[in-house]
Amino acid sequence: MDVDPDLVQRAQILLTMEHPLSQVEELLIREGYPPEQVRELMQATQAALNYLVPPEASDGNKVGIDVVMPDELTGAVPHQIDLLVDKRTGRVILLTPDKQETWRVANEVRRAIKAHRMSFH
Repeated sequence: MDVDPDLVQRAQILLTMEHPLSQVEELLIREGYPPEQVRELMQATQAALNYLVPPEASDGNKVGIDVVMPDELTGAVPHQIDLLVDKRTGRVILLTPDKQETWRVANEVRRAIKAHRMSFH
């Protein structure tokens, strides 16, 4: 990624002011930064945010699971958290329910949680 350092700095400033990514993208393009660089930076930022801190897992009681898809291996699609598992309740939340593999992994996780709970009773 070859992005202008001034663009990165300006984006950081806007993001620390708690503007949503879509609004930051619009503002940067309006300010005259190259649209392709802005979009590349916003996509990379979104991918990093999705992967590192899933919004619903921020309380520390949830575990994020990334089901690595073939297109994520090639870099065509950024990595993202696909499932969240609540540590206390065992509830599995699908963040990417449109992907069939997510459902398969979620069912396996549910079975494992159920088997684990049965072994303690």
